[in-house]
Amino acid sequence: MKPDSKTSVLELLPRQVLRLQAAAGVTIHCDEGTLWVTQEGLARDDFLSAGESLRIVSDGVTLAETLGNTSARLTLLARHASGRDTGVFQARVAF
Repeated sequence: MKPDSKTSVLELLPRQVLRLQAAAGVTIHCDEGTLWVTQEGLARDDFLSAGESLRIVSDGVTLAETLGNTSARLTLLARHASGRDTGVFQARVAF
């Protein structure tokens, strides 16, 4: 998927994984559910609950996965520089 707007809303089913590549500067906002997020090159993982956001800092692979047996809804907010989009990132959902 190549988002063609500044925001993309995705629904992740249980055990579904979102893979982002070259997404530094993109913000993941957890609208519903709970997400586990790990970024290539970072020594920590992040957990997002409904209403929480995380700005991706790694330009490597970032993975987001639902926790538990529930789905999650998230919004990806494209990165900006001086009010303009700075490039396209790649996102793919897989089981």
